[in-house]
Amino acid sequence: MSNPSLGTIDCPTCGAAGADVRQTRRKGARLYWQCADCGLNQPTGAKIQERLWRDTAFKTGAQPIRPSNVTAELPANTPAEFDPNEPEPTEHESENKPTTSRARPGRGVAVVMLGALGLGALLATR
Repeated sequence: MSNPSLGTIDCPTCGAAGADVRQTRRKGARLYWQCADCGLNQPTGAKIQERLWRDTAFKTGAQPIRPSNVTAELPANTPAEFDPNEPEPTEHESENKPTTSRARPGRGVAVVMLGALGLGALLATR
C-alpha cells in the first residue's frame, strides 16, 4: 500500500506541474515525489529534503513530519487559510488547468522512430 499524497510540487527533475509528494513511514520520515513524466524519486540528501519541505504545496489537513535532516527553523509550506464551505475542484475543472510541463506527449516514440529510420538507412547503404 502506497503512502498517501500530502501535496504537490513542480517536479524537481523535469519541472512538470503536479508531482505528488509523499512521505516514508520509516526512520527519518523522508519526503519523496512521484511525477507522471519521471516516475518515482526518493532522494535522501538534506538539500533536496529542505526544498521539498519548503516548496511543497501541502494539502489542507495534511500532517507532514519534518524530515530528520531538515533544519528546525525552516517552516513547512502549509495552506494559509482553509474554508470548509469551499468545494474541492472537480475532475473536469482540474483537467482544464494549463500545465507547465516541458515534456511533450509522444516524444519518446519520435526518438525511437528516428533511430530506426537512421539504422535502416545505414543498413541500406551496405
